[in-house]
Amino acid sequence: RVVLIVATDGERGVGSGGPDLGAKRRAETLASSLVLGVERVEFLGYGDSGYDVRPGGHPEGGTASARALTSGTLAAAHLDAVAAAVRRILVEEEATALTSYDDNGIYGHIDHVLVHEIAVRSVEGTSCEHYGSTLGRSAVRQLRQELVGRGLVADLWPSLLAEQLGVEDGPALVTVDVTGQLDHKLAAVAAHSSQLLEAMTFMGLPAGAFHHLLGREWFRIARRGQGHF
Repeated sequence: RVVLIVATDGERGVGSGGPDLGAKRRAETLASSLVLGVERVEFLGYGDSGYDVRPGGHPEGGTASARALTSGTLAAAHLDAVAAAVRRILVEEEATALTSYDDNGIYGHIDHVLVHEIAVRSVEGTSCEHYGSTLGRSAVRQLRQELVGRGLVADLWPSLLAEQLGVEDGPALVTVDVTGQLDHKLAAVAAHSSQLLEAMTFMGLPAGAFHHLLGREWFRIARRGQGHF
């Protein structure tokens, strides 16, 4: 049984959702969840905190940065209260494992970083494991080398950017081969139509580069327990 908890509506993101991007993204999340067989979706209802980017479209130094600490956004929320709401769901579901972003939100989005912190707090007092979704930095580095070797202009993917994404290999990093589920994964991604154009240059990578990584997923062990990894 899989349960999805969504922190924000993503209404300040870049995309093609029209004037009510948040409502469109909620509908897209439900459609994607149907594809994946998610049995329960909970929206916490916080506003998108926004994300500063440099003129070239890259995250501002790869670090968390909110555009403004606006009332109602996740960045302005009391994190212990949010964690308590998540913990209630974990207890209701007798959850074995919780996944979130890694401690840098993979690429530094303030809401992603906060989701990690909320997850850390929410598993306290439970037997639930916690895994941070991330990228294997060595795989990102290898992909860049391969694409440059095949003719990609190196300046389109600065080596410094490759070094900022994800984490290095180590005993706390779990790699999962999802090629057997790739058709379902791609269909679920396609349900998020308002983000597809944005995703073409996801995390500042050259157009289409991230899609080479979709057959694997990486999780950093944040809290061990009695789960399946």
